[in-house]
Amino acid sequence: MRAAPVRRSPAPRVGALLQFKPKWLLAPVQQAPSASYSIAKNCLLALSLPALLSACAALQDAPRLSYLCPNDLRFEARLYQDMALLEGLRGHAVLERVADHHDGEGDGALRYADPTVRAQFGLGVQGRLARLDYTNIPEPVYCERAATPDDATPVRAHARPGPRPAPPFDPNAPVQTNIRVGDGDNGPG
Repeated sequence: MRAAPVRRSPAPRVGALLQFKPKWLLAPVQQAPSASYSIAKNCLLALSLPALLSACAALQDAPRLSYLCPNDLRFEARLYQDMALLEGLRGHAVLERVADHHDGEGDGALRYADPTVRAQFGLGVQGRLARLDYTNIPEPVYCERAATPDDATPVRAHARPGPRPAPPFDPNAPVQTNIRVGDGDNGPG
């Protein structure tokens, strides 16, 4: 017996392969613009999100009030309900708010103090002066608010409490988990 002849399929045409390969090769190329757009969009979002959040925080933060003092000294103050943050060339100070009617003065000035300095803001006819009483300087230092485009805004405390540092880490503090102990059957199923 003779074996049946093996049928061979015809060889694929070269033109058919050439028509198939470019389509197969173009598929990733056609997806590349949309992928690069997606990557660019995600990068833009990732870069703009912190800027947006800091802009929102800046809008909610107390305005920086610049003051000019004698001997070319300058400082900036941010006034809050409960504290004032002073930043100058020699560092910064955090002053706690004190009562408005201190020493019988009812001038409506904002008063803040710490152990080294006592500050009063909103003094003078237009409320542009600040008085600083240092513990190691016998005379008060009067500073005038620097001329800025927003001079029309009065000096007043911002409507929220000042920023406070986070409490220190307590390694013995209880940790909240989703593990229940002693509430019945804790086994699987």
